[in-house]
Amino acid sequence: MPDSDTEDKQPKDDSAEKQVADSDASKEPLEFLEEEPANDEMAEALREKDQFKRLAQRAQADLVNYRRRIEGEQESLRLRNQRRIVLRFADVIDQLEVAMQAEGAADNNLGWLEGVAAIQKNFANALAAEGFERFECVGEMFDPRKHEALLSSPTVDYEPNTIVTELRPGYMHNGEVARPAQVQIAVALPSDDED
Repeated sequence: MPDSDTEDKQPKDDSAEKQVADSDASKEPLEFLEEEPANDEMAEALREKDQFKRLAQRAQADLVNYRRRIEGEQESLRLRNQRRIVLRFADVIDQLEVAMQAEGAADNNLGWLEGVAAIQKNFANALAAEGFERFECVGEMFDPRKHEALLSSPTVDYEPNTIVTELRPGYMHNGEVARPAQVQIAVALPSDDED
């Protein structure tokens, strides 16, 4: 009996293997046909994924650049406003200086004059603390980036284009001219040939 069982099992196993092999063979063409559209769909999905990824990266880069530009514009606006306000105080300093040098100022109450001088000095120190430095220009050559020529006077005491008088002081801030100095410059004497 054991022989018949083994004999019975072997043919059944062979037929089962044949059926599995036949079914595998019949599935192969179907799987092959199904894989091709799946591969196209997968490739299309990967292309779309890469496209969306590039789009997202570009949008992120645009956002970063926008933020930087806005921050730069805000800083520039802040500095312009600071400069505008500080230069208004520079005008006050100039007016106090004119008041102290006016005729008769020394004849008036000396305590009042000292008080005005102290106020003028405090304003000047406040400007210096904000990085605004007054620059001297008398005796220098005229530079249109630093000076604004309001008057000219013929003289032999100075070379032409030399600053003779400072009418309003100029201020520098971080190495840049915040306010040009208003000056009077020397010009050459007219020659006798021009008459």
